[in-house]
Formats: sequence, structure tokens, C-alpha cells
Amino acid sequence: MSQLTLIRLSLFILIFISLQPLQAQLSKKYDYSQHYYQSLRYGWFKPANYDKTKLYPLIVYLHGSRDTVSRDNQWYQEAIQKEHPAFVITPKCEEGNQGWGNTWTAEHTLTTAQTLKLIDSLVAIYPIDKRRLYVYGISMGGFGVFSILAKEPGKFAAAYAVCGGSDAKAAPKLLTTPLWIFHGDADDVVPVRLSREVYQEMIRLGGTKVKYTEYPGAKHNSWENVAQEKSLPSWLFAQHNKK
Repeated sequence: MSQLTLIRLSLFILIFISLQPLQAQLSKKYDYSQHYYQSLRYGWFKPANYDKTKLYPLIVYLHGSRDTVSRDNQWYQEAIQKEHPAFVITPKCEEGNQGWGNTWTAEHTLTTAQTLKLIDSLVAIYPIDKRRLYVYGISMGGFGVFSILAKEPGKFAAAYAVCGGSDAKAAPKLLTTPLWIFHGDADDVVPVRLSREVYQEMIRLGGTKVKYTEYPGAKHNSWENVAQEKSLPSWLFAQHNKK
């Protein structure tokens, strides 16, 4: 075994050990667990004491580049779950950059394709309302949201993208799903124009299901602003597909 391999193995072990207290804390605080679907690792949250005879929404969270640790997701919070009980899935993308895909390419990435299959498998097992599937993402995950909506029109009842972006030419494919776009105008990682221009094109095409919020002075941490959007939960959960 080479020295480089030993170093990589040691780093993996250290990272794995360091994550255990956080994952244990999440498991104790919430009905949260981690699983694998094929080669895809994912976190799975179930609403407390859910009734198997009722149907619940499912929220899919696409994380940013390399940010695969499940944190205290806002949708786990008791206050939100009490009013809007929902299942939450947090798939983990081990690829960097555009691991969730983008609207400049025609095909899903492997991780996104696996995630979509995972969603279908969970819908078949749990009391999930297929008319109320929601997806959101930040940064790399924001690009993934645009990508999925363009390639899977009608699958999700609503979505929101935070500091992500899209090719403005994809606007016609994004008109089907209610979408809320968020970005900071001082973002120093993902240019705000990648959100602003696709929104403007959607409006030019007559889009009525898109919302846009731009935060003055916010950099590439606009998810902190989004977390303060009090109307977001009610807007999201009000959306549903007809079928």
C-alpha cells in the first residue's frame, strides 16, 4: 500500500469518526437515519408519529459542493413539522462542481438519476403524497434544482433554488413548476446573473409560477437570508400537482 493511499485512508477514517457524534445527535433529536440506495448515501427523516393511513409531503434537499454532512435541517424543526408534517430526504453527492447537474447539459448526472429512483422507491413504501413532492438546493444543489425541473417537468409540485443558476435558454422548460429563486447580489462564488437572467426570461415568456428574491449585499451565504423567509413554508406546502 502506497504512502498516498495510507494518507487518504487515514483522512477518511478521521472524517468518518468526526461525523459520528453529529450523526448520533441528529438521530437522538429527530427520527433521522442514514442509508444507502445502490451506491447513493442518503439521510432520511420521518415525521413524528406519522399516521400510515394519511399521505404526507416529501422534501428533497440537494446540498452544496462537498457539503455532505446532514445538519439541523430547518424542515426537521418541531414548529414546522407540527404545522406541516413531512418526510425529508437528504441525498449525498460525492462529486464536486456540478454533481447534481445543470441546464447546459441534456442528461442527468449519475447521482441525480439515482436520487430520482430513490424517491420513487420511497413513495412506493411510505405514505408519501405523489402530488406534493418538493425539491430545493443551495449552490451546486441550486443548479441541480434548475436541472431537474427542466428535465422532469411536472414531477415536483414546487421547488426553490438558492444561489444556484441556469442557462437562460432553459427558461421555456422551467415554466411548469412553481419555483422560487433566491440569490445575493454580491455573491462572489456564483454570479447573480445566473439566477437573475433566467428569471427575467421566464417572465418575458409569460411565466406566472416563478418568484424571485435578490438580497442586497448578500454573498454566497444567502441561504441564511432564506432561512428567515417566514412565508416560505406556507408557500411551499400550498403547492400541489393536480394528479
